[in-house]
Amino acid sequence: MSKTKGNVVDPLDVIQRFGTDATRFTLAAMAAPGTDVAFNESRTEGYRAFANKIWNAARFMFMNGERIAPGLQPAAAAFTTSTLEDRWILSRFNRVTKEVNDALQTFRFHEAANQIYDFFWGEFCDWYLELIKSRLNAEEEVASRACSNLVNLFEAALRLLHPVMPFITEEIWQAMYDGKAPSRSISLAAYPRTDEKQIDPATESQMLILQDLIVSIRNLRAELKVEPKQKVPIQIFTQDSGVRSLVEQNQNAIERLTNIENIAFSQESLAKLPSTRSTAQFDVHVIYEKKIDVAAERERLTKELEKIEKEMANGQRQLGNEGFLSKAPANVVEGLRKRAEELKIIREKAQLSLSQLK
Repeated sequence: MSKTKGNVVDPLDVIQRFGTDATRFTLAAMAAPGTDVAFNESRTEGYRAFANKIWNAARFMFMNGERIAPGLQPAAAAFTTSTLEDRWILSRFNRVTKEVNDALQTFRFHEAANQIYDFFWGEFCDWYLELIKSRLNAEEEVASRACSNLVNLFEAALRLLHPVMPFITEEIWQAMYDGKAPSRSISLAAYPRTDEKQIDPATESQMLILQDLIVSIRNLRAELKVEPKQKVPIQIFTQDSGVRSLVEQNQNAIERLTNIENIAFSQESLAKLPSTRSTAQFDVHVIYEKKIDVAAERERLTKELEKIEKEMANGQRQLGNEGFLSKAPANVVEGLRKRAEELKIIREKAQLSLSQLK
């Protein structure tokens, strides 16, 4: 980029239209080693939306902070892990922090930028903020703990994001301390480091199952064209007592995030029923009296089976490659074998559902 040669993109023009932070983030996210940056304004527009997402999350934090605990500042209280979502977001933050630090040390700026983006937008904003809303509106003690966790995590995430989006992070960080920040600038504050003890694979696995369930219910509602405000009951089948316990403990969150009115557990598989999604851990069926388009459902299941078969074939090819097995880390090989077993279960359920369609 040059503002003088006149034969390339003028950075000042891009900054004027999209903002400095969005421009910087675009360049960082596309700066893969050994390649030229093919600058794309549509990416910059997307990162401007990312900056807006950060502003909106900050407003949400300040609004609830003023209501629940006026004057609350980061580190005023320790991060508590009394709920699944708190343990999960703390684990994910530490894991992402490790990945970002590793990427920065080896000059893989594009990986660092994209990992921060995925965490801040997807995990923090889209999931964590939605999951804690009910606690922020609960009794004083519960709301205060949730608000303190939110403030501490947001401050740490700002420090993680600062190198690629310095202006928005500086402004929000200074506002969080109300002019009494511990350093003159966020750039002088310590960059986040990983606490390995706070990485919790079991909690992350539990949250993946919960997210899978919520997304499956949302997709079923969309396919059935259920009105957004209409509450519908669901049925769940699982042979894993841990999954059932997970659903029971997080029933309020599931009902709130999917707009359902009741969760019933089935004693037998639901895979043969229409309006059902199946994973290796559960079957979920939305109870909604509306005529199912059999042809469309058959087409969907056929495509799903093709996708499953393709993934199984790729996995079998890798597991049958001695060269790959001798070089790949043990956890990667074990993950492939575990996924192969899961795919067999999912394929059987999809085949059963397809055979029941008439």
